[in-house]
Amino acid sequence: MAYQFIKKLGGVLVYYLLLFAVCRLVFLLYFYSIVSAEGHTIFFRSLYNALHLDISAACYLLFIPALILFAGQFTQGRVTAWLLRAYLLGTTAFIALLSVAEIGVYREVHVKIYFNLLTHLLHVQEVFQSITYSLLVVLLGLLAVVMFASHKTITRYFATHGNHLPEAKSRTESIKLLMAFVLTIPLLILGCRGGWQPMPINEGEAVFCNNQCVNAGTINPLWNLMHSFIEDQRLAGNTYKFMPEAEASAIVNGLYAKGNDTTRQVLKTTRPNICFLILESWSADLVASCGGYKGLTPNFEKLVSEGYLFTNAVSAGHISDQGIPAILSGYPALTFGSAINQLGKAPKLPNLNQQLKPEGYYSSFFFGGQLIYGNIKNYIYQNNFDRVMEQESFNGTLPEGRLGIQDSILLPAWLDSLNRFPVPFFSCLFTMSTHSPYEMGQHGPVDWGGMENAYLNCASYSDRQLGLFFEAAKQQPWYANTLFILVADHSHNTPHNYSYDSREYYHIPLLLCGGALKEECRGVKDARLVSQNYIAATLLQQLQLPDSNYVWSNNVFAAGYHPFAFYTFNEGYGYTDTTGYYIWNKKFGYTRSSDTTAAAQAPLRKKGEAILQQVMKDFTDTGL
Repeated sequence: MAYQFIKKLGGVLVYYLLLFAVCRLVFLLYFYSIVSAEGHTIFFRSLYNALHLDISAACYLLFIPALILFAGQFTQGRVTAWLLRAYLLGTTAFIALLSVAEIGVYREVHVKIYFNLLTHLLHVQEVFQSITYSLLVVLLGLLAVVMFASHKTITRYFATHGNHLPEAKSRTESIKLLMAFVLTIPLLILGCRGGWQPMPINEGEAVFCNNQCVNAGTINPLWNLMHSFIEDQRLAGNTYKFMPEAEASAIVNGLYAKGNDTTRQVLKTTRPNICFLILESWSADLVASCGGYKGLTPNFEKLVSEGYLFTNAVSAGHISDQGIPAILSGYPALTFGSAINQLGKAPKLPNLNQQLKPEGYYSSFFFGGQLIYGNIKNYIYQNNFDRVMEQESFNGTLPEGRLGIQDSILLPAWLDSLNRFPVPFFSCLFTMSTHSPYEMGQHGPVDWGGMENAYLNCASYSDRQLGLFFEAAKQQPWYANTLFILVADHSHNTPHNYSYDSREYYHIPLLLCGGALKEECRGVKDARLVSQNYIAATLLQQLQLPDSNYVWSNNVFAAGYHPFAFYTFNEGYGYTDTTGYYIWNKKFGYTRSSDTTAAAQAPLRKKGEAILQQVMKDFTDTGL
């Protein structure tokens, strides 16, 4: 009977390994154009390199089947066999759904699903509105195929009758069975940690090439989700301790010092109207003046000729609920989720509206979709914006697409509101047309973008709307005293297919323009390195308002400004300055640098580690 127990449990193990392999192949085949660049043997190499994590994930799943099969030896087996099949079907459905959902997530943001990202997927309506119909059909079709094949396999090999384990007949057989069961538990625990080696297994075990899409497909999605959940729970404590506190504090204080440097004034007035145009998912690759594709956004280029462009701006993170507080609060992105998603901590963030409201500014925030995403709505309302307009606020008075109100409709509505706002006003508009499902990008001038074709065409569409908006805005009496700040909330993958942790992936446009900008500051292309986090302090200094609460924001027009930028991604960071860059990817267990020598890497690594350590300390120890 011990043999039958081991045989059946081994069958469950093989089943899960095959399920993981099938889901992996589905992922890799979906991204065939990217994956196949490594050669067709990459599929076999991926399956081979995935085995360690697959076995570890399967071992986590085998504890309950082991109990069910053990109990089945002392019963007729019918009930326990039914429980086993129900368990297999339930876990299969979850694994298949997770794997298929990961295709959609990776297609959009080039990261695997991690625990905090699930908070966005809980908004089912938004998920279905964000995804293209064609992709939705493909994903549901793949899910149906995997579930059908799994159901047939489970029904045949783990039947509820006729094939159950025989009942234990003797004391000797029972003892052997008990010993097999007792030995199985520590073996499963050993399998979960990946073997006897000193360090437990991690995602780095599956990474084997420079193609991030292949690596993402190779890493077991269930194991990745479980690990990110464990790491998320550890967020309550400072998980990044690289150096003594005093040393880290000294480095950070030097980088973010609030000195008394003279500030170069680029505005005609200290009380202009202020308008933020937050451009959804705009990569710097969309803008020729930032080194991007030529001719894609000509209207933005026209604004560049009239404004002050930072050609080397870097976003703080890779999702909107990291980008919005980076812009309005000057707060860095976390390696796990975002600060505004922590309901008890978001209210403690500084916000530009807190400084502008006492100065008589009327404030507003416009978005054509649903601000519930990433807790942005709560963040905006917590900071007392006078008017918050999202999709539901228009009560169906404006034409809507699947995700919400497109830029061609929302921008004129915003202009109409600006015409009626009391001055001075502080208003933010968050665009949405460059967000999946790319409704406005199915037919356009771009036919060379590959998988990003619709995204590029949506950028072209959004650019046209910006041109029309500014043509009309320049005719308004308030325009002469208005500063516009155009900045992306985060970047997006482009046909360049940069690695998701590279500086190039986080390169975004940042432009100051409008009638309030001094004449001598127009047409300037500033190549200095700046961060999305620095907008808040820079703006406040232009308004001659204190920025002491914005400890992670630097004034880029200060005489003593030292260019550098820091960004984070899931379990890692990037630091870059005028001497080079350093990237630390904890999840995949590697580092990359502009220089291979340890002596050159050391100062870059030290600064990046100090910032990350202090950001996490700030977030956890002080209630942020």
